Amino acid sequence: MNVRSKVLLLTAALLFFQEVALCQEAPAANDLRGDYDVTRYELELAVTPETQTLEGKVAIIGVATAEKLKEMQVDLYDLYKVLGVTDGQGTSLTFTRTPDGLVIDLGDALNKGDELVANIHYVGQPKGGGFDGFHWKTSASGQPWINTACQGLGAHYWFPCKASFFHPEDKPEAFYMSVAVPADLYAVGNGKLVEEQRGAFEWFETNGKDYKTYVWQHEYPLETYAASLNIANYTVVERLLEVPGNDNKIRFAYYVLPENAEKAALQFQQVPDLIRIYSEAFGPFPFPDSKFGLVESNVWGMEHSTAVSYGSSYPAWCVANGQKDPYASRNKWFDYILIHEVAHEWWGNGVSAEHWGHFWIHEGFGTYAEGVYVEGTQGRESADTFFKEMGRGVSPTRGALYRGDHPTSGDAYTGIIYSKGATVLHTLRNYVDDDDAWWRALREFNMTFRYGNATTEDFRAVLERVTAKDWGYFFEQWVYGVGTPKLTVEVTVQGTTVSVKVENPQGHFKVPIDLSWTHGNKRLWFEPGENTTTFETEQVADDLQIVHLNRILGLHSSSVTFE
Repeated sequence: MNVRSKVLLLTAALLFFQEVALCQEAPAANDLRGDYDVTRYELELAVTPETQTLEGKVAIIGVATAEKLKEMQVDLYDLYKVLGVTDGQGTSLTFTRTPDGLVIDLGDALNKGDELVANIHYVGQPKGGGFDGFHWKTSASGQPWINTACQGLGAHYWFPCKASFFHPEDKPEAFYMSVAVPADLYAVGNGKLVEEQRGAFEWFETNGKDYKTYVWQHEYPLETYAASLNIANYTVVERLLEVPGNDNKIRFAYYVLPENAEKAALQFQQVPDLIRIYSEAFGPFPFPDSKFGLVESNVWGMEHSTAVSYGSSYPAWCVANGQKDPYASRNKWFDYILIHEVAHEWWGNGVSAEHWGHFWIHEGFGTYAEGVYVEGTQGRESADTFFKEMGRGVSPTRGALYRGDHPTSGDAYTGIIYSKGATVLHTLRNYVDDDDAWWRALREFNMTFRYGNATTEDFRAVLERVTAKDWGYFFEQWVYGVGTPKLTVEVTVQGTTVSVKVENPQGHFKVPIDLSWTHGNKRLWFEPGENTTTFETEQVADDLQIVHLNRILGLHSSSVTFE
């Protein structure tokens, strides 16, 4: 999950996200949304660009989990008028509007395990501000250009649902969306396009204008915030990719404004390598029967599943054509939006947090994947440098990765889950000191919990099983604890005698110090505080070095003295 800066800096988006999140209603003790599980959503949406109106009929299909279910609580912002609610047989149901939701009287109470169907007809004029919302824009050619990005607001900003903003554990098994738009526009959604139809829905008044309906099916689980609607006079480019671990080729499609088709053709040449690197590191692409999709967006970027929003600057084209890149600071290492948002297909969309206390599974692992891409294209040393630069922004005294027990998405959100999450994983790889085991653990974690939800302790359990080691201290110190270590390492070499002094005063971190010389290497472990140890080498270690200290998150200094 991400909230991104839409102008020049990420900071602006973070502030906007935090502000809108404070407006959300936190789950109450009598939260009725826990009394049912959603199995799928079926959306029929009609969009009128001239009046900036969204009208829809949404079917929520699920199963009762309470012993007796008489009322169904649904999330939907109060900017919409609810025109009616019916059950699966078309019988009208009464409902009560609540702040940003509605409670539906189901009539006869459902028993646990009974199927639940609610069809909600609604209409409104949603807006977009900053990063979040329903964005009614026009392209440079003057055509409507409409995108959604609602992680910070919740998906209930544009369709009624059991929003993952409050309940990420309830991932529907499928998401179907049919979208009616003016016939000169193209509508892109999650999954695969199964049909294009002339006309619109019987219930929608087109006022004599030609419409076209696009039918999309995503037959995989997804968080509701990863659902997406995109409308423009898109140019569509498709090809098939061979991807490691997938038996069949997957469909790669991108949807861009016609004026940017040349830019996209150059920029997206990176995609095959990107998908290969992530597939080799984390397991096969998670949604092969849908597509891998990139959609040009009027917001900077968002990890909408199989329809990743791309609003970046096409930096490869900028370089090739001597143009200024407005996002140059973020694109120093790579096309940030492309590399980061695509990683969420594995982390966030493929594997989701069981609750938002484990938000770092989305953003920390997603940001760590950036370094994986650097390593895959530029080598391990470059990746070490990348993570070292990232680590400079992590507070040495504040911020735990674990965000508490069952907060909302807004309550849990903080920038630290990005940078600290990624650099803690980089540090953990160094602690594990076995790359075969490390990559096996990441793949096993992703594949074991793919399409479902996971916790920090689930990751720890997989890591301990693969490495046959107890990593409890690491998670307690680095994930649940705050801050980072600050180390001073002094090594003195006198012939074959090596003395190591480590000052480790900050916090509670157990750390490894790695030494290397021509005839050997050694790893020493140090507890918090001031520690000194001495050991003998078989031969004079006159070229001894301290290595890999840059692979431990924190601010460190070191020296080696030969006497």
